[in-house]
Amino acid sequence: MEQLLDYGLQIAATLLVTLIGVLGAFLTAKLSANAKLQNIDAAQKELIRAAEITVGELKQTVADALKAAHEDGKLSAEEAESLKSMLIEKTLAKLSEPAYALLKSAAVDVEALISGAGESWIEQINAKTAA
Repeated sequence: MEQLLDYGLQIAATLLVTLIGVLGAFLTAKLSANAKLQNIDAAQKELIRAAEITVGELKQTVADALKAAHEDGKLSAEEAESLKSMLIEKTLAKLSEPAYALLKSAAVDVEALISGAGESWIEQINAKTAA
């Protein structure tokens, strides 16, 4: 009977150690996923900030001059597309390689994110100017 009790305690101890190991692995996986999500968020913020800076630079160096060259003060479709290409190119040049790699590995459409961030920033600039 005593041997049976010892055997039962050994089995219970082994199961407890196994459960602790499984729980530890589960928690480690959850924390790792949370850290990766935080890193992706930081990379997106870096990209958006770089796009905003680039919009400001392009506005001062290119867009204002192009608008001034037209009587209606508006860009042609070709000029707008050219500015968009410049925005993407110059923003990617500012983005750190690790941030770019992380966004790509997370299946983020980097060019669409740059375009969206740029358009949003332009709207904010225009809203401030109009007010």
